[in-house]
Amino acid sequence: MGRETQIVLKGRGGTFRLEGGTVRVVRGRGVVEIPLRAVEAVERGEDERSVGLRISGGGPGAAFTVRSGNTAAVRAFTEALERALAGVTPVADGQALITARTRPVELPRLSTRASRVTALVAGWLTVIVVAAVTAREPARRALVLTAAFTAPLGSGLLALAWQFFLRDPWILRRRGVTVPGEIVDYITSRKQQAKYPVYRFTTVTGVTRTQESSVSVLTRRANPRVDVTYDPRDPARVRGGHGIAHLGAGLFLGVLGTGAVLGALMALIPW
Repeated sequence: MGRETQIVLKGRGGTFRLEGGTVRVVRGRGVVEIPLRAVEAVERGEDERSVGLRISGGGPGAAFTVRSGNTAAVRAFTEALERALAGVTPVADGQALITARTRPVELPRLSTRASRVTALVAGWLTVIVVAAVTAREPARRALVLTAAFTAPLGSGLLALAWQFFLRDPWILRRRGVTVPGEIVDYITSRKQQAKYPVYRFTTVTGVTRTQESSVSVLTRRANPRVDVTYDPRDPARVRGGHGIAHLGAGLFLGVLGTGAVLGALMALIPW
């Protein structure tokens, strides 16, 4: 079990990673892999701020050392490595077991939302600058600069309409399952402008749920019994009825956003 210990120590001189029966020393792009059989001893500094690895057959001093101001991390790594080394017999020439490699350069990927947004913003600003520079007439340049603001505004309205008003009804219309249910409560928004019914219903698999609606309403129903549509993949996504006011608000924002985006694009098209 000792060899299954996994722990990382970061500090000056690189990073020690103990995992899979191997100590990996990472320094920049360089990685040195040291099997436990190549480690003759673990040396902890007198101030408990450093850990050194002495390699069998490599001389009396530590061949690899990492210093850290975190004494607790140094102590934990040292103790974990000593437990992993218990029962391991060092070979005569540990240097022969050590391997070194260089990690390839990894280019940044647009894998996060922030990076994608950054790329979109940079691309949009590039288009605006190019269009403004090439526009010869002052009126044309003014339209381009106006588009620089109306396009992001329209995109934001479209995102708002989809995220808060149109997405859940669209998903429920495509894959929702409808079952009998009842309204047990109403949750009012902070500004008292909309109400969200709370439904109690039983799914087709026999699970009884009490769930707040994904679609808001303006008035309370006199009859608490209602058909509830829920998403089998995400039963927290539910609605009862059509939610005309909710959909109307989303469509209104969508129309405004579409108009702003189209207006910005028309301003960028050469006359």
